[in-house]
Parts: sequence; structure tokens; C-alpha cells
Amino acid sequence: MPEKADIVIKNGILVTMDKERRVYMDGAVAVVGDKIAAVGKTSEIVQKYKGEYEIDAKGKVVMPGLICSHAHTHGQAVMGMPYPLEEHDFYSELAKWWWPYLEDQLRKEDVYGISRYSIARMAKYGVTTILDVMEAPKDLPGILDSEAKAFLEVGVRGILAFEATERISKENGKLGIQENIDFIKKWNDKDALVRGMLCVHTVFSCSPEMLKEVRELADEYKSGITLHVEESMYEVEYSLEHFKKRPFEHLRDIGFLGPDVLAAQVVNISDSEIDILQKYGVKVAHNPMSNMEFGVGACPVPKMLNKGITVGLGNDGVETMDMFEVMRFTYIVHKGLLKDTTVIPDIKALEMATIDNAKAVGLEDKIGSLEVGKKADIIVLDLQNATPKTPENIYYLIVILGRGDKVTHTIIDGKIVAENQKLKTVDEEEVNKLALKVSEDIWRRNVFL
Repeated sequence: MPEKADIVIKNGILVTMDKERRVYMDGAVAVVGDKIAAVGKTSEIVQKYKGEYEIDAKGKVVMPGLICSHAHTHGQAVMGMPYPLEEHDFYSELAKWWWPYLEDQLRKEDVYGISRYSIARMAKYGVTTILDVMEAPKDLPGILDSEAKAFLEVGVRGILAFEATERISKENGKLGIQENIDFIKKWNDKDALVRGMLCVHTVFSCSPEMLKEVRELADEYKSGITLHVEESMYEVEYSLEHFKKRPFEHLRDIGFLGPDVLAAQVVNISDSEIDILQKYGVKVAHNPMSNMEFGVGACPVPKMLNKGITVGLGNDGVETMDMFEVMRFTYIVHKGLLKDTTVIPDIKALEMATIDNAKAVGLEDKIGSLEVGKKADIIVLDLQNATPKTPENIYYLIVILGRGDKVTHTIIDGKIVAENQKLKTVDEEEVNKLALKVSEDIWRRNVFL
């Protein structure tokens, strides 16, 4: 008699992203509880397991859920906002728009409403884990609890980090640090969908003393740290003026760097600083679409990959909730910039969205690949293409043809969160209605409505 499984996905093109990068053209996955119990050929799995719920994935791709290693889920509240700016350099965008019109406006109820919308949309599109950086310095403490409520309701795995900064005051910076510590204490010792990570903004908005304190706390709580680094030349110029060294040199010299540091953006980095990343095992979250939209340039990802640096992918919370789009953009844009079709092969692009992103957020032992014992974070993708699928071309087809709206099933922690583009955990109409209300309220506060 077959053993009982909660879910069996069978007859699919199984793209495991395991260490051997095994692909089964007729493969199956058995899920028991929140973990993967078996991976292999359909003929073997169905003999051993009978699913309480079975998914026939014939002709479809079965693969690990996509991961987003840098998001601002609240960013969707200002999509299309007609902000009045004459200068369009990056610092002006921050100081004259993003900070006053979004960050400083956010309250707990806003965070819950708009983040839940972003999380739900990403879940439908096959994103199973999000590292979210929350920016709401005027309503501390308790912001991360509001966001966690949204994550838990939708059923998406989240690493939640509050962006501590001294741009308002040193006292506000301390409140931001404490927000992270309180959340880490509450969740990180549990096997829960959400956990915390320490976060600071940048070297131009955080004093060396603050950065050193956060480094010590990360060592104490073993939480990891994420921050923005060198998104624009403003930060580089600031660091050179105030510290007589570039940002990663400054971070190195104050003892901040280590393999538990995830640096987001990293656009205007020098070759010598790339060597620093390699030496200290720093991970990178690449956000190519927002980098291009905000005109700051492109992170030199191929150079980093050649040095063995782990680079994951993020959406930065603004352009798109579809991480397939981010993955495809990453695959294409660097070829064009360097006029070299060999950079970032298709398999590497998919690795960046899955197993490399899992390494970037410090959860590679739990997620990022389909392996026995790992969390059951699985998606089914219907590519609906007109050409044969083979083990040799399947990575390319996923990267080039994959889209969020082609995801037929999103399974997170062993539970079906979305099926046939319908959320099963929350009322999507209510989610959308509340998000619109939140955005309208924020726009009214800014006298845009």
C-alpha cells in the first residue's frame, strides 16, 4: 500500500535546482506536512505515495518557488504618483519624494493594507519567499507586527526587516534597531513562516557607531543584516568626502562585513570593492529594473559571478511583482550592456531567482530547491509554448517564456496558496479594495487627490 502524502504533484517536467541540477521529464514530488518527502520519476513516486490531493502537471514545469531577496512591499502605494520634482537625480528622488510622500506617511494600517496586496500578487505569480525591507519611521514600534499579519494571512514565507536610519534623528535610529530586535526575539526561534533580520539604510544615513552596534547585535542574535549600498554615486561621493574611502571599504574597516550581510543594489561598486565582497563572503541582491528606471546604472553582476559571489534577485517593490520578469530582464540586460551573449547563462539566471536567492537570505538549507527534507515551497508553471521541451532547453524556456500569470499552483510550506491564479487564503477582492483605499488615503495626505 502506498504511503499517505498530503499533496502529490505528478507527470510534470521536474526542475529540481538541487546540487546535481537534476531534471525529470516525467517527474513527481510528494509533500507530507510542510516538507518535501520524495522527488523523482512519476512511476516511482506514485508507487510509494498516494496524495490526499493530487495535481496532474502533465506538460507543465514543476519547480522551486521563486524568491525575492529585496522588496519594499509598501512601494506599490505610490505607483504612478505625480510627484512634483524638478531634479531627477537619485538623492532628490529619495529626499523630495520617497521619504516625505511615502515613508513618512506610513502608519500600521497602511503597511498592513498595501503590503498584503503586494504579497498576495507575488504569491499568485509564484513567489514563495520575500525579504521585505519596511520603511515607516514615523509609526514605531509595531510596524513589523502589522506586516507579519499580512504575510501570515496570505501564507507567504517572509524575512521581515525594518530599515533603521538616523536621517530623522539618532533616537529614531535606535527605535528602528529595537523594532528589528523585538521582532527577531518574537519569531526567529520558531519554525514559522516569518522571521526577522536586522536592517540599516545606508552609510550616508547611518553613523559608524550605529553600524557597529547593528553588527554586534547581528552577531548576538545570529539574524543577518541587509542594507542598501552604492545604489547611486551620491553615496560613493558622500563616503569619500566623510570617510576618505568608498562605502565597502568603510564598511570593511569598521568591522561590519561578513557572510551574513546582504547588500542590495550595489550598482556603483569598484573592482577593488568586488574583491572585498569576495573576501568577506558578502551576498548581493540585484534589482535591475528599478536600477534602470531610476537611472543609477547597472550592477556589474557578471564580474561578481566570475568571483564566485552569491547574487540573488529583487524587485525593489516598485516596477513589477512578477519575479519571472525580473529574472528575464537580468538574463537579457547584461548581454546587451556588455555586448556579450555568454554572460549570465539561462541556468544561472534561474539559480539567481531560486537557490542563489535562498543563499542570499540565509535559508539555503530550507528553500530554493526541490529536495527531500526541504520546505514544500513549490510552483507549477504552464509555459504553453509551441516547441518541444527537453532537458537541454528547459532552463531557457523558463527564463524566456515564464510569466507570473502562467503559474497554475503556488504551494508554500506544504499549503496551496494559489491555484489557477486564484488565491485560496484571502479574499482577493477585499485585498485589492483595501489597498486602493490605503493608497488613496496616502495620496490625499500629499494633496494629490
